[in-house]
Amino acid sequence: MSRRVKVLRRTQRDLEEIQVYLRREAPLRADQLVEALLDRMERLSRFAESGARPRDARLSGLGFRFIVEGQYLIFYKATARIVRVYRVIHASRDYMRILR
Repeated sequence: MSRRVKVLRRTQRDLEEIQVYLRREAPLRADQLVEALLDRMERLSRFAESGARPRDARLSGLGFRFIVEGQYLIFYKATARIVRVYRVIHASRDYMRILR
């Protein structure tokens, strides 16, 4: 079953911030990474259950899942018809604090 993927505004800002940050060091890599992140998000339309549940019981209880692309975690929630992508966070950051 295919679902609609909705990239929320906060996620769009995350992607813009990632791109701006990486363009300083590696402009070509910045664009490639953002494209890879967007591709991973789009694949959620077919494979929404493929993501892992966070170890944090609260976040898991709220229905969050995440997938990994390079050094980034893509956090989302899926229903029968839609996948909402909430955040894209570098793996070194405290995602539990950010998502609370």
